[in-house]
Amino acid sequence: MSTALAVEAPPQRSSVVTRNRIVAFARDDITLSAIRVGLEGVPQDVEVKRGDIYSAVHLLEQDTELHSVIADISEISDPLAALEDLARVCPADVSVALIGDSNDLSLYRTIMEMGVSEYLPKPLTRDTVQNMLRPKLVGDAPEPDRGGHVVAVCGAQGGAGATSIAVNLALQLAETTKAKVALLDLHLQAGETAVMLGVQPGQGLRIALEDPMRADSLFLERAAIKVNERVRLIAADEALDAELRITEAGMRHVLGLLRQRFTYVVVDVPVPITPAIRSVIAMSRHVLVLLEAEITGLRNAKNLREAVMNISGKNRVFTVLNRANQPGGLPLATIAKGLAATPEIVIPDLGRRMTEAVNQGRPAFHTLPALRRCLTPLVREISGIGTYKRPLWRRMLGR
Repeated sequence: MSTALAVEAPPQRSSVVTRNRIVAFARDDITLSAIRVGLEGVPQDVEVKRGDIYSAVHLLEQDTELHSVIADISEISDPLAALEDLARVCPADVSVALIGDSNDLSLYRTIMEMGVSEYLPKPLTRDTVQNMLRPKLVGDAPEPDRGGHVVAVCGAQGGAGATSIAVNLALQLAETTKAKVALLDLHLQAGETAVMLGVQPGQGLRIALEDPMRADSLFLERAAIKVNERVRLIAADEALDAELRITEAGMRHVLGLLRQRFTYVVVDVPVPITPAIRSVIAMSRHVLVLLEAEITGLRNAKNLREAVMNISGKNRVFTVLNRANQPGGLPLATIAKGLAATPEIVIPDLGRRMTEAVNQGRPAFHTLPALRRCLTPLVREISGIGTYKRPLWRRMLGR
């Protein structure tokens, strides 16, 4: 924190004490979770608590042996005055980051001029914490990752609904972000994405995956099927007795071509994880592991999560429990215990309307508001675009 704000010099502490704690205060569960996961693995001890900037002020009045403090200024009527209060008790060598509900550029500039390390508007995602907040606080900036974001969708068991989620997620991402989205179906034999969308697969995907030297920029023109103005499907329909020779180099090349042209690449990933599929997981910014509330799904999901985390890192994995309330299914508490983690997304059994949507070749999220609501947290996490709205009275007053 800049010493320019300090009204009183803080009491001198012994230099022997190691300031090895990051304490974060936030008002909502989404932000708390994003900070907790986004800061996993930092050398400092991280404490994440419910509160706001005044909670940080209260803490620093009693304890200044901190490395960094993160404070929430959303819904604070006078954030600059609150920041002045924080500056009075915050030592100059404690980094301060703020989270708020305003995108106002002048507020951002004022806050940064006051010595804050970073200010991020809500909704906060684990990706934002990793790539923007974490480097400012602990200095371990990741390598620049240029190109579209890859989102891998993996089913822990047959029939878990991974393809359906991949299809509807791609469409909802495009609708929400207005960006170009590619849906890549790596089930080259008996894939279902084209059926669900009511289109015919294109040509050339198998050739490109087997021999990257034959996949050029025209590959997309031949292989990409228009779903709507923003979404393209890249899929195949190879014979069941075809002998496929998919290479890791081919997989990386195809993903590289797609990432040059599309903001998001949603990949329907077959399991088990072959060397070629391993490269997809490694290139993914987000990996969704889907399971149903069954004992086999729970076992497979646990193993799949561990495999994915070994490849991509724990903070990239999202567990999705599909058809959660189906009759005879395992209770959520049992699933959370078996996974040693509560599923981030829980989708209820949406009944025959999901089946009807598949049979009619029509995306389910158009006719099922419940599915749209369930996918919204995923869209928010992937894109950083959320549904946060300021209180009505603040909007009316232009605040």
